[in-house]
Amino acid sequence: MKNELPSDIFLFGASCAPYAKSTDWPMEEWDRDMATMRSLNFNTIRIFAAWDRIEQQEGVFDYSKQDYALELAAKHGLKVILNFGGVFGSLCGIYPPQYIVKKYGCRPVQSKPGEPAANLTPAAKVCPDEPIYRAKAFEFMERTVKRYAKSDVILGWMIWNEPASPLCYCPHTLSRFRNWLREKYHNDLNNLNSTWGTEFPVNYQDWSEIQAPADTGVLNIWRDWLQFNNYRLYDAMEEISRLVATHDPQQRLTTSNLVYHMAAMEGPINAPKYGLDLGRVGKSMSIMGVSCYTVEHAYDLGEGHLTAYKLSRLRSTSQDENRRMMVLETGAGPNLRMLTEAQRKLGFYHLIAHNAKSILLWNYRSRLSDGQVALFNLMKWDGSVSRRAEYMGDFSGMLQRNAKLLNNVYPERQAAILTLENQQIFMDGLCGTYTPATYKDEHDSRIGAYKLLWDLNIPTDCLTENQLSELNLYPLLLLPMQEHMTKELAEHIKKYVADGGTVIAESPFAFRDGDNMLQYAAPAFGLDKVFGCQTSDRECRESALEIICPDGTAEACLFWSEYSLNGGRALAKYANGEAAAVINNYGKGRAIVFGSEVFRQYLHNPQKAITTLLQKEILASGVAPTAEITGDGSNVEVCRLSGKDGLVYLIINHNKTVREFNIKLRDRENCWLDLSSDEPVDLSQKITFDGHQVLALKTQFNQ
Repeated sequence: MKNELPSDIFLFGASCAPYAKSTDWPMEEWDRDMATMRSLNFNTIRIFAAWDRIEQQEGVFDYSKQDYALELAAKHGLKVILNFGGVFGSLCGIYPPQYIVKKYGCRPVQSKPGEPAANLTPAAKVCPDEPIYRAKAFEFMERTVKRYAKSDVILGWMIWNEPASPLCYCPHTLSRFRNWLREKYHNDLNNLNSTWGTEFPVNYQDWSEIQAPADTGVLNIWRDWLQFNNYRLYDAMEEISRLVATHDPQQRLTTSNLVYHMAAMEGPINAPKYGLDLGRVGKSMSIMGVSCYTVEHAYDLGEGHLTAYKLSRLRSTSQDENRRMMVLETGAGPNLRMLTEAQRKLGFYHLIAHNAKSILLWNYRSRLSDGQVALFNLMKWDGSVSRRAEYMGDFSGMLQRNAKLLNNVYPERQAAILTLENQQIFMDGLCGTYTPATYKDEHDSRIGAYKLLWDLNIPTDCLTENQLSELNLYPLLLLPMQEHMTKELAEHIKKYVADGGTVIAESPFAFRDGDNMLQYAAPAFGLDKVFGCQTSDRECRESALEIICPDGTAEACLFWSEYSLNGGRALAKYANGEAAAVINNYGKGRAIVFGSEVFRQYLHNPQKAITTLLQKEILASGVAPTAEITGDGSNVEVCRLSGKDGLVYLIINHNKTVREFNIKLRDRENCWLDLSSDEPVDLSQKITFDGHQVLALKTQFNQ
């Protein structure tokens, strides 16, 4: 039954009591609330089984609130997603029960090496590596799954709420770190000493001598420490998923709501600090889940292409057969900023466009106490229906009328961008050294590569280390910011191109190995034969020569390299005649490398001649854009979802202002109906779109 979702309803609802923190609203109001949910076309709720609230005394368990919530859900025909595992950086619930601290003296998270043990308060965040705490937490989670595994209203299990794994330097974590290093370095201290001893000699004689690093001083040491903290998180999540598989006879889905601004290592909050490896965390659950806030938070996503990029990163790592996602938390009401009705509906459509098959709001009612009073609430404070609840209920009604179609159409595979997590850890350390003079916005190469394809309306996925075997599913692969290279990755790229794929890379490209060691020539590991060229140097923009392209001239971005030809031919040249971009036929495919950071440049300062060249080679790869737009179609996204029973197109104006354009969809010969009204839509004339307007179209093959 794993990942089985209802086919006749689109999952739409909200989080409600009981919670993991803050005061629940009175239980005598819950029956009325769930009846109101059903009247608003809601069909799903998310609740918490909070350890510290259920087991306040050791061995005494009070599940009465959870029992009652499930009883009411059954009465009103609601599905339930139960969050019974981790919350933020805690292994189970947001706080441990007080007896864990009082009776067993479990250690809090030690955020700095050598830090003395803090006074243990009732709200202490205990380190997940504490043996007693870990054992007790898993006992509670097992008990909870067993209690509710027979319930028909349970749709799935949330194993962690907004997962994070803050660095910890306590003795238990240090012991796990040493064991992890033993496995990585095959119990060979000489191997570790060699890898760690690049900046100053390291000569450990026993594994017990190893200490966790306090800062980025030596990149390889810091890399291993952060990778280990990634492991701590996804290992715990995988263990909780295995617990569900053992104790839920129906094998229902496991999921978790990854936080948007921590889902990738780009952005104002860096995921390496919190130990989030998106690819590995994705493998720890059966279907990807998301927390999605686009306007309300301090770390908002910004423009439409950035939202799309993050959604693509999340969707691409879903272990679901069709790479479906579940949006388990998204804004419902006022916070720092308020979403208008048009923005809200655009957000919902955008989630659906990127394969979300559920939308759950945070929050159905306002918190009654503590830090989020009158924030994020959908309903009025007394539980009566607000204006925003009315239009969201109407929107859910539209989704229910089209549920069978929407549940069975998916984004297609056309282009892929390599977004390796381990390399991001290196870049995090490197960029700290050079900020802000040079590498201030180095991560924007990935976003620029995505926007380049997004502007062409080419469906794009973002692949991590765990998905290299899927490369052959895509005719086009982009390699932004791929400064590091390993033999394994090089072999994947060679095979991909030899089998007929097109790969486009930007410089500096493949000049470091997997341990950050300089290679004398790039691209390394035999890729010079694939790309038909080689370089052994780079310079900065201050000395850059003009780039002469077939359709004009351009500037370098930050770094620039001259390539000597080795079977390839120059697509563009510098003013001195040296190759600035090279194309090479290799096997059945093609490989292209540009001598500067053309993807990053496209985001910040696009060069028309280079953009034209990039677009030409992208389209020559055989990728199929979803639509052709003429006129003022900038920042208009066209998403195509397909399935055996029909097609859905979502045309989204991410601008605040009006856009006028003509559009030709790839499937132009179909008869299109408006998803909302079922009225025919004529696309033969110029279209005028208001700011934040969305046109949702459908055609069904078997009506």
